[in-house]
Amino acid sequence: MAVAPAAGSAEEIAADGYVYGYSPVAMARTRAGHVCKGGTNSLLNVPVLSTPASRSVVAPNVDTLYSVAWLDLRGGPVRLALPDTADRYVVFEMLDIYSNVFANVGTRLNGSQPGAYLITPPGWSGTVPAGTTTIAAPSWDVWALGRTLVNGDGDLPAARAVQRQYTVAATGLGVTGPVPPALPAVDCANPPDPQTPGDAGAAFFDELAAVLAADPPPAADGPALASLASIGVVPGSTPSTGDPATVAALAAGVTAGETEVQAAAEDVLVPSGTWLGSFNGGVYGTDYLLRSAVAVVGLGANVPQEALYYWSGPDADGEPLTGGHTYRMHIAAGELPPVEAAGFWSVTMYDEEMFLVPNPLRRYALGDRSDLAVNPDGSIDLYLSATAPEGHLSNWLPAPDGPFNLMIRAYVPTESALANRWHPPAIEKIS
Repeated sequence: MAVAPAAGSAEEIAADGYVYGYSPVAMARTRAGHVCKGGTNSLLNVPVLSTPASRSVVAPNVDTLYSVAWLDLRGGPVRLALPDTADRYVVFEMLDIYSNVFANVGTRLNGSQPGAYLITPPGWSGTVPAGTTTIAAPSWDVWALGRTLVNGDGDLPAARAVQRQYTVAATGLGVTGPVPPALPAVDCANPPDPQTPGDAGAAFFDELAAVLAADPPPAADGPALASLASIGVVPGSTPSTGDPATVAALAAGVTAGETEVQAAAEDVLVPSGTWLGSFNGGVYGTDYLLRSAVAVVGLGANVPQEALYYWSGPDADGEPLTGGHTYRMHIAAGELPPVEAAGFWSVTMYDEEMFLVPNPLRRYALGDRSDLAVNPDGSIDLYLSATAPEGHLSNWLPAPDGPFNLMIRAYVPTESALANRWHPPAIEKIS
């Protein structure tokens, strides 16, 4: 059992500082990986859906194509333009460097019509071009993460055609005040792992100090910043080069903080029947532990109004899910995952490590775009097993031979879902 650091000690302050800094450091590391591929202020479209070979992130999505841009606003505003998307769900989520979602543009809030959006740096007060909607960014570095719905395999070319019409470009409109330094240059030969920020030891605080200099935090973070300053962590500093006693305390604080963050991540999801739901993501204020816990579970999580995620628990008998059995997920008539007309839902199968499961059908999810058989009473039964259930092929979601997990995605959820009044059905073992 880990021993908690003494109250008020440098180690305790460092542990709290790690909790504070986990998310911005993970975000900066995520940015580093992208900058090595596509630079800043340009859009990287991923024109393929995930497959079992996709292992760069856990729980990959098979519903949408991704579009990713990291914006650097030190040269002035950046323009994002979307085309007419007709009846296709699209969203561009925008996050500050502290992982707060400060804007969504797309189907839910803007409909299907074309739109041009000017993402402006902190304190900007220039002239906005006609026909452009202004979005004020709270940080100088911004993650813009786009998703474009694919309505089945045959729809992929049409989805790509929409995706190719997105544009991201610097405007040359300049800045209207002081500009902070840029984030440090990236060593693209050895990019840092965003999923393990604690691996840097005391140098974690060098990374955090670089973020604090490049993207000054909000005023509400003042108390946390004062605590960090008391152990030598100030914007632009390199605390890992300090005196040995302080460096040792910083390293011990990272270890203690990592334990706290991982424990919080275990409890960040909210019970929803026999499942667990993501009702707390997107905007964190000064709840730094929640922010860090969500970053562990899913860095870049959107606000629940845009998307809810449900993780499977045990089956209806309290037993772990395994492909050695056949299960049924009975969705009563009128009890489909509750999403608005603009949204969509799906159930995705993952193995024990949260990756997609190879299978002869190349079927990794079922949902509202699937050709599902409906029972006479209007209910739907989904079958989960490693071998195909006789007579139910259209409603079969192939499982691995061993343990597995499920995730329900509900995009543009209704109020009943947001209030946790709707619960996913329990998973029944039938053989």
